[in-house]
This record gives sequence, structure tokens and C-alpha cells, in this order.
Amino acid sequence: MPQIEPLVPTEPTTTIRSECPECKGRLAVLRVIGGRKASEYWALRCTGCGAIHLDVVKSASAMTH
Repeated sequence: MPQIEPLVPTEPTTTIRSECPECKGRLAVLRVIGGRKASEYWALRCTGCGAIHLDVVKSASAMTH
């Protein structure tokens, strides 16, 4: 299996990726970690190719303020 680098966005978004950008497979949430500046880090694994992706997402509390 080829080595795939994690995809890491630089700015928080309000959406969470659900499709692998590499193979279009479904992404499963591995872990959600609280981050700085009212953001969360969502670690996702593709159920198709096994690639790991990291989304930086605005936390729910930041969106209500």
C-alpha cells in the first residue's frame, strides 16, 4: 500500500469531510481533540484506502457565540 500523507487544513471550517479526497471512500471518525482558538481536530480514517485525514473544525461552542 502506498504511503499517503495526512491532509491537514490550515483554517478551521464549519463542515467535516465525509469523503476521502484520495479514493472517494467513506471516512470514519477516529478521534475528536479539543484545539486552540475554539477549534477541534477531527482525525478521520478512510474505510476504503485506510488513509488518515485531519480536519480542523470550529467547535460547536464557537459557532453559538
